[in-house]
Amino acid sequence: MALSLELITRTARSLLIQYGLQDVSMRRLAKELDVAPGALYYHVPSKQELLRTVAHEILTPLRTESGDALQLMLRFRELVLPLRDVGDLLLLAYALDASLPPAQLLPERLVTAGWPRDEARDTTAVVMRFALGAVATEQNQALLERPATATATATGQAPDAPQAMEAERIYLHGLQRLLIRPV
Repeated sequence: MALSLELITRTARSLLIQYGLQDVSMRRLAKELDVAPGALYYHVPSKQELLRTVAHEILTPLRTESGDALQLMLRFRELVLPLRDVGDLLLLAYALDASLPPAQLLPERLVTAGWPRDEARDTTAVVMRFALGAVATEQNQALLERPATATATATGQAPDAPQAMEAERIYLHGLQRLLIRPV
């Protein structure tokens, strides 16, 4: 198969989910694709651009998401939370590109709900920072607790489901607070 941006992006996403963000390097990606590292730079100018592209690819389903602002942000969490290290990836990608989905959709959802355009823009920035931080924190907590969860499962104990439910409750509470327009 010919080397392309799509193949590079898919492979980088696979490495991210399988090994984590720290192990996604241009050298490892080139090895996985059986090409010289320099060949990657023909399609993608930098690792940062690669990570931004992977983030856009992961978030593509949100581009067609219907519903209001709250539903959009709940779908965002549902989409990215199960993918290893994607919270950290999205923090980096958002710093490079504030138009990541759902950020480019959220202002219009807020305007449709009666928000003035300037408030909708500013609220989008706050909501994105909250959502990205919340997802990254939840993923990192789960990653750090994985050994304890594995031990509990091996000894017949139930994993810590209350912590996941609490994180979901806090995320919903935060979104509701942020998305209620002050009168």
